[in-house]
Amino acid sequence: MKVSTMTAVVLFSFYGSAKNIWLSPHLLTRSLLPQKILLSIRKERKDPSQIGYEIEVDELYVIDELRWLSKNALVKKTDGNKWVANIIVLDKEEKKPLVDLAKELSQSEALKIKKELSQLKAAFEKCSFQSQGFTWDQMNYIVIAALLADIAVNYSLHKKGMVPFPPQRPDEGRWYFWGLEGGAGSKRQFGVNSDQDKNGGTAHIWSRLVKKPTTSPVSNSEKAIILALAKQPLEIPDIAEILRLKPETVEQQIKKLSDYNYLTKIEGKFKLNFPIFTRRDLKLMITEIARITDSIVADIVKPQETILRQLFDKMGFAELNREYGAYLCMFYHMIMDHTLDQLVENNILPEMPKEAPATWGFWGWEGELKILKI
Repeated sequence: MKVSTMTAVVLFSFYGSAKNIWLSPHLLTRSLLPQKILLSIRKERKDPSQIGYEIEVDELYVIDELRWLSKNALVKKTDGNKWVANIIVLDKEEKKPLVDLAKELSQSEALKIKKELSQLKAAFEKCSFQSQGFTWDQMNYIVIAALLADIAVNYSLHKKGMVPFPPQRPDEGRWYFWGLEGGAGSKRQFGVNSDQDKNGGTAHIWSRLVKKPTTSPVSNSEKAIILALAKQPLEIPDIAEILRLKPETVEQQIKKLSDYNYLTKIEGKFKLNFPIFTRRDLKLMITEIARITDSIVADIVKPQETILRQLFDKMGFAELNREYGAYLCMFYHMIMDHTLDQLVENNILPEMPKEAPATWGFWGWEGELKILKI
């Protein structure tokens, strides 16, 4: 559900779901030039020659980049030939009061999570993970960071009416997108990429600090194989029969999954190398997690509504009031990253690995994970 890229200028973050990969805000802003342009016109309308002079780039390059950014409404053309950013972008001074507040609140969130650890572990013990061969220490990042601090808190923010669901965009996706000059000031950053349908889904934790062989979501056909293997190891002919596919088609997909170590072959049968939440597991864990995250939102985040509005108005983003939901979403993601710092530094979670297999922070589930709905 969250994608970011770090450069020397701006860290842009994405929350929601995109429909057109070629118009992805992440893709459109991954190089330095669009980042410098958006930072330059974050509040002030400027023509291409003004922008080019300010960022020391030929006007023709600026015009071409503005054309690309406008394809997904990241910028808009105003009076004459002047352009202005159509998303929230904060410079170092504008973000400072938000970062300071996020750091403060992250301490409260981490403390609340620490107090709830025994309850989370008790729910975990009732699930099927140990029979699948996975311990709490192997899944603590999935449960605490991904499901609780990221996915479930964001869902609680929507459910409690603090953050509206992302609006539909020109690419027909529903998303929020924002940028922070120099990032959110946290030592660590993470997010979750996920995909699901009515039968189940997969997700993985990504971080710019963790090098993994792949961070791409599995394809629908690969996901179908994963769900077929959720209950027990199977041979290729058995998988092909369940999915009504040709064995050679299944074999091709199996090879790709095996190359990333998602699967292991034992005595001719393939088994999953990552945990699967059964429907019962989801009910047990999400019930407990949602109770905690509802409390985090009510006790820690929601009381900040007035000051957040005051800070927004002070920044002078009146033209971007329609992006106020993105601003609120951005603020919680600041808290989220600083909360991870707190969790690691207080030994609630171990340090993130610098390099990890594709299976680190990767999991799947049967049925629908309702807190993923955006």
